[in-house]
Amino acid sequence: MDSAAASTALMAQLEALADCPLAGECLHIKAQLPHTVKSVQVERPLFGLVLHGTKRLSTGQQAVQLRAGDVFLVTGRCHIDAHNAPDPVSQRYLAITLNLCDEVLHAARILWAQPLLPDDTQLIALPAGSLADALHTWSSALLQGHYEQARAALVQMVIWLCRQGHHALLAPPPPRLADSVRQLIAAAPARPWLSRDVEAALHLSGASLRRHLAAEGTSLSQVLRDARMGHALELLYTTALPIKAVAARAGYQSVQSFNRQFEARYQLRPADIGNH
Repeated sequence: MDSAAASTALMAQLEALADCPLAGECLHIKAQLPHTVKSVQVERPLFGLVLHGTKRLSTGQQAVQLRAGDVFLVTGRCHIDAHNAPDPVSQRYLAITLNLCDEVLHAARILWAQPLLPDDTQLIALPAGSLADALHTWSSALLQGHYEQARAALVQMVIWLCRQGHHALLAPPPPRLADSVRQLIAAAPARPWLSRDVEAALHLSGASLRRHLAAEGTSLSQVLRDARMGHALELLYTTALPIKAVAARAGYQSVQSFNRQFEARYQLRPADIGNH
């Protein structure tokens, strides 16, 4: 098979993940309208692939432009502005994203077994062909529901990227209480969270919770809002749920309040993504 045919076959296999119920680890980001979403909070290394349309990602330090067939990685905690645009012919925007889980990163650190060099890279962009073998193995394993093989392929992918000098992927971020609070809320965003619920779950007093979050430059109300907004953004990109249902699943009884807070958070109206 020549390189063009191999590339086409790989893209078709990756696109099949969007309709595969076994590919539960992946998010399939869809949009029908060009739009920009501001200050998306990324908590951990993130892998993605553009299948249809174009994407531009930018942080305060870097910007990358991506088209169909390009892979992107976010190396760790940051805020990102993203512009997504459907293909002008097919009118489709489709990307696959996947959080690199602790098991994958831990295994890659063990196998790398070398000092990590200073690396402040936040965004990595490269053609899918650079990772063709790993992407083929990963997507084939997911399509068959072989998750251990899929994660092994991700480990090899991360190690290959480290060989190219991208050590930031394996640098563990400093622990933050805000991350633990966010994970707790993200597991049940519709729950009517009160401070005492978080205090009990994390075995902290109210004063300790407030003091630690303040030291990290945030507050419980801000973490609660960010966790709910992040869940809502994921639902808007990956489902065709009505906005009222998205608001309810994110913990908002009032659609008007949800729309207002969403637009203030991302400088984008929920309807502007165009999936509803």
